[in-house]
Amino acid sequence: MRRHAIVVRREAWRRLPAEYRGAYLVDAARAYLQVGDLRGAARALVDADSVAPAEVRCRPLARTLIAEVARGHPAPAGVARLATLVGLTR
Repeated sequence: MRRHAIVVRREAWRRLPAEYRGAYLVDAARAYLQVGDLRGAARALVDADSVAPAEVRCRPLARTLIAEVARGHPAPAGVARLATLVGLTR
């Protein structure tokens, strides 16, 4: 995950289309979740939503990840908001 932190700080990162950055961040969230880092996954999902909302709100993988992170207790505030926005909670 150290490499992820380096990649998103580079100038080239900001030049990528928003959809590419959003898709990458959703994939990063999945990687964080696979290693058991709920905070990292939550942060990546919230960042992805701020960069490319459609990538998070419409992509099935993102919805699955939001649901998995939201099950953590307590659910991070940003992910709880995302879960509500995509219709996973009321």
